[in-house]
Amino acid sequence: MPEIRSKNIWDTIVIGAGPAGCNAAIVLARSKRSVLIIDEGKQRNLNSQGMHNFLTRDGILPKDYLLLAHNELAHYKIDIVNSRAVSVKKEDSHGFLVVDKEDNKYLGRRLLLATGVTDKIPDIPGMRELWGKGIYHCPYCDGYECGNEIIGLYAHNVNGYGMALALRELSDKIILFTDGARYLRALQREHLAARGITIVSKRIKEIARKEDTLTGVVLENGETVACYSLFVDNGHHVNDDLLKQLGCASTKKGAAITNKQQQTNIPGVYVAGDASFDIHFVVVAAAEGAKAAVAINNDLLKTDNAMILDSQGRE
Repeated sequence: MPEIRSKNIWDTIVIGAGPAGCNAAIVLARSKRSVLIIDEGKQRNLNSQGMHNFLTRDGILPKDYLLLAHNELAHYKIDIVNSRAVSVKKEDSHGFLVVDKEDNKYLGRRLLLATGVTDKIPDIPGMRELWGKGIYHCPYCDGYECGNEIIGLYAHNVNGYGMALALRELSDKIILFTDGARYLRALQREHLAARGITIVSKRIKEIARKEDTLTGVVLENGETVACYSLFVDNGHHVNDDLLKQLGCASTKKGAAITNKQQQTNIPGVYVAGDASFDIHFVVVAAAEGAKAAVAINNDLLKTDNAMILDSQGRE
């Protein structure tokens, strides 16, 4: 058996300390379960200028939300390791063995993966620098604040038709940048034009900005098209390394497939938050964490009571 840090075997190891992982940890701790959280502090929305669609927390900065969450975790006996989990495997008689990047090893009876996703930011100068500060991926999260200003939409790998129409409900000044791609069908182009949506098909050179403020999109020919917010329809990558190591079933895009209790096809493994197949809202991630925690506690209760009944039957 490998050497285990602190010789502990936790009831649950939670990987990821965003809203899903933190909410799950509190529910489990309040059920008097021992919990270990492993997290490297790279949440998806750290650059956001305000979280939304979460009642009582509308507009809060992600770093402030996480500070509140972690302060609440401190009221319970929850162990936290600031590191990245790099490998995990099932230990037949001991649960799950997790190894972090410093080669520390941890054992947990159950495992909750709340590893989230990573946005695919286009490799265009200025795009990464303004991510979350004028350039966004979700109209539901950031569209309302854009007001009736000029809103751009970058869509190169997909045609952007659906998101362009959604953004049109927020402003009557929408510009769709395809960056040289020509995926739009003729009828879609006609419909967008009828809705007053401008389509710019030329290649993009860079993002124009003044300090941390978006001012427009610079085309390859040197022309600058003014816009004051830009949404990017470019997808994301599920942080699925650990899911793959465990053999968890997933969608074609890598999202974990779970049942209504957030349980995967691998017994004892649960997934909550953006890495699961659902809407990517903070409030949804937190709710999934709570659901997973209740399911994990019930699973542990069933296992522990079965062991007691079995031992009594042998007496």
